[in-house]
Amino acid sequence: MKKWQWLIYTFLFTLFTIGNISAALLSEGMSGAEVRMLQEQLVSCGYLARAVDGEYGATTVKAVQLFQEDHGLAVTGMVDDNTEESIYNATTNHRKGGGLLLAEGNQETLVNTYQQILKNHGFLDGEVDGVYGQDTVNAVYAFQRHQNLPVSGAIDEETSVALNAMDTSFDKVANKDTSRDYLWGMGDEGKDVKRIQEKLKKAGYLTGEADGIYGNDTFNAVQNLQADSGIPVTGMITETTLSKLNHPAKTKKNSSVIKEGISNNKVVKLQNLLLLHGFNPGIVDGSFGKGTKEAVLEMQKQYALPVTGIVDDNVWSHLETPPVFNGIYKKEMIMDATAYTPYDGGGSGYTYSGNKAGKGHAAVDPKVIPIGSILFVEGYGYCIADDIGGTVIGNHIDICVDTVDQAYQWGVRTVKVYLVR
Repeated sequence: MKKWQWLIYTFLFTLFTIGNISAALLSEGMSGAEVRMLQEQLVSCGYLARAVDGEYGATTVKAVQLFQEDHGLAVTGMVDDNTEESIYNATTNHRKGGGLLLAEGNQETLVNTYQQILKNHGFLDGEVDGVYGQDTVNAVYAFQRHQNLPVSGAIDEETSVALNAMDTSFDKVANKDTSRDYLWGMGDEGKDVKRIQEKLKKAGYLTGEADGIYGNDTFNAVQNLQADSGIPVTGMITETTLSKLNHPAKTKKNSSVIKEGISNNKVVKLQNLLLLHGFNPGIVDGSFGKGTKEAVLEMQKQYALPVTGIVDDNVWSHLETPPVFNGIYKKEMIMDATAYTPYDGGGSGYTYSGNKAGKGHAAVDPKVIPIGSILFVEGYGYCIADDIGGTVIGNHIDICVDTVDQAYQWGVRTVKVYLVR
């Protein structure tokens, strides 16, 4: 090969190689489907907590930098082949501190809100101007050190929770409604709710679609997370709940297995579901005792499951399907049916008979249906008649549901009620 041919060949090869490197590189200022895919993966492995928008901005840069730092890569904030491969092969779905919400370079109202909190507590010396500059970075550094949080200078989920907890103005970052003592709850919609649902799905608490609508499935999933975490069970996302969601101790796949000797709110749910399907655990008190075990054994026999007395995913799966009437009953009645929640009208959460209320319980007129009777209510399922009410008179039954939304959905209807025993 002649010298001039070799030079041309070398030049073309170098040009081709550089072209390939450039095509594989993602960096600040870029946008499009490839950036969106990168952001989705950063969310998946726990480094990003903002909405995926396909824009390679300041928060994405910082998220990439932190990932590179944690994985022994060159810290550039740009995605080359090595970084791309490492991000897409990441096996964990959690970064200590949680995903990033804001970083140096962001300019938005949310920055202003956090700056005000930092300034109120003496961490920020600069202006509250909505610009995430060096003064804000330094303030966040100082705050994170003070709170023993992972120090990055960027606001991640854990830092956000800590800042919210210090916000004595009650003008919460996540929610501006001062009439609420929680961040997200029933009826809320949007990207934040969708992100919460995605985290619930990852942790094994939510099986439905992450649709951005805070409905019954999300409410129940949050209740289960709260019960497993040993915090107040409200079904609403509070700051404490958000912190637990960002750092789940274990997934539902592991924590859903319960057996004799356990006492918690998940046992309450189990006992009420057993009632709803016609298996009486005795008293509903949240303690997995002899009566609950016998009901589980009976249920496992009827559904041809391994008869162990232990509640695993198979048992939960059967209990969470709509109840089916077996056709065995002593008496059929036509009744007007309404619905109530455990805490309606300032209620205690307990039935007249002392059970913890929820699905699987009903208020009746004792002159019509004896207290303690097992019923099957058309469109609802099995239940125990263990409650009474001032307006529940004659052929009127008031079934218990878990949420106000469910009560509204039920409304008032005429149903067949079967006295089973």
